[in-house]
Amino acid sequence: MSIKFIKIFLLIIFSSQIYLIGQKREIVAYYPSWGALHQNYLVKNLKISGSADKITVLIYAFAVPAPDSAKNIVLKHLNPNVDYQQSYSADMSIDGIPDDSTRPLKGQFNQLKKLKAEYPNLKVLLSIGGWGGSTFYSDAALTAESRNIFVDDCINKFILGNLSKNSTGSRKGIAAGIFDGFDIDWEFPVKGGSEGTHNNANDKENLTKLLALFREKLDEINPELILTAAVAADKPNLDNFDIKNIQKYLDWFNLMTYDFHGNWDKATAHHTNLLSSPNDTTDNGAKLSFNKTVKYFIDSLGVNSKKLVPGAAFYGKCWFNVDSTNNGLYQTGTDSAGALENNPGNFTNLCMLESNGYKYNWDCLAMAPWLYNPGKKIFWTFDDQKSIALKSRYVVAYNLRGIMFWEISEDDSIGTLVHTIYTRNMQDIKINKTHPGKSYPSIKITQPKIADTFSTGSNIIINTSEIDKGNSVIKVDFFGDNVFLGYDTKAPFDWVWFNIPRGRHKIKATAIDENGNRKTSKEVTINIY
Repeated sequence: MSIKFIKIFLLIIFSSQIYLIGQKREIVAYYPSWGALHQNYLVKNLKISGSADKITVLIYAFAVPAPDSAKNIVLKHLNPNVDYQQSYSADMSIDGIPDDSTRPLKGQFNQLKKLKAEYPNLKVLLSIGGWGGSTFYSDAALTAESRNIFVDDCINKFILGNLSKNSTGSRKGIAAGIFDGFDIDWEFPVKGGSEGTHNNANDKENLTKLLALFREKLDEINPELILTAAVAADKPNLDNFDIKNIQKYLDWFNLMTYDFHGNWDKATAHHTNLLSSPNDTTDNGAKLSFNKTVKYFIDSLGVNSKKLVPGAAFYGKCWFNVDSTNNGLYQTGTDSAGALENNPGNFTNLCMLESNGYKYNWDCLAMAPWLYNPGKKIFWTFDDQKSIALKSRYVVAYNLRGIMFWEISEDDSIGTLVHTIYTRNMQDIKINKTHPGKSYPSIKITQPKIADTFSTGSNIIINTSEIDKGNSVIKVDFFGDNVFLGYDTKAPFDWVWFNIPRGRHKIKATAIDENGNRKTSKEVTINIY
């Protein structure tokens, strides 16, 4: 091999590595302003859990459109005391320094300021609206005058930092530099939303004008300021957004690819599944999924993939009185609302249920987990490490902007799900290498079959089965054309190879037992046309 060829080869490799490093994926975390009150989750927990250096954008939720004394729609705090008036003690503070009670900026906003000082690459956005906070959005967007009043107020308070005055005096500029833009969370224009939400037949057009004005006025200050929008994940609600036009004003869309189903439905189903299952006959066969929403935005709405940030859920949805058929999946159930205040369905609590009478189940078609208690007849649908690792790898395969989630206070104390998104892997298994076994685990790929054919861009589900149950498999590595696709540490062991290009491809899996013994399956060759 010539020196010249070696130099060219190394240059190509180096350039490829630089390109891959440069492909930034956003990890967008919603942070609830009420977390400090109800979940005992403070800004400092972002640091303690190890999540602060992994997420790229923190979205503080919420401030809401509401009328002032002159009946103009302006932006108001849900709780100004929590936001910037409450004095934090040393124990509550991210740096162990208590708030100076004489200073005008205290509370969570001061903690966010300290957080950004420690993590200068972290961006912080303010989410405006939300499910219960969109009542007056329609009024804010109604006319050119109302839009100008609203946008100017948003920028004045949260970009320029001129917070409302109170008895302690001037608030001019005290919150400047904390927020790097806005997330517009109008749920839902034209129709729908929580009880009492104002709607207007022209909301669709007015929302577009509102976003255009936000973009114009933010650019006048700094074109680097961020503007995003949280939008629905199903076509009926998306029809009330002018997605094709508003994308030019937005840095990206936060796709709410969760709450597909819930206790408002008469039958159980996944609420944040990755893929659409042919077995899902609920919701008139809509077969909603993370993948279906992303494909709809790209293929039908013409949105650039780099403007898509689909969502994961750090919480579950629950039904009561569910029959045990199919371990509760796609069975009739009753509303559990109001009965779970003392046992909220966050990730931490759901993990504990598995050792408390609940059976873990995995849907190898929807790529989604669920829990079922046959004694109590209670069903939970949620995201776990496996489903979130797969979603994170999907984002890379489809060249999306990143992934977001609702919401960070529902992760566990060590930030397990954030870490899963960051590494795109489940938590690894410790291998007992000091006592190697004399036999080896064995595994077989059961799907796809040899010579199966699929269309270009397909997502190929890889199912496996253990051949010899005597050697318990604790981890399976998956490979496509000898490239690592990820690993699974929770049975049943299966994975997905996303967005496969045209051609002939080989799939294999390596089983690993508790002693570190490994054995690779026979390769399965498939054809993509």
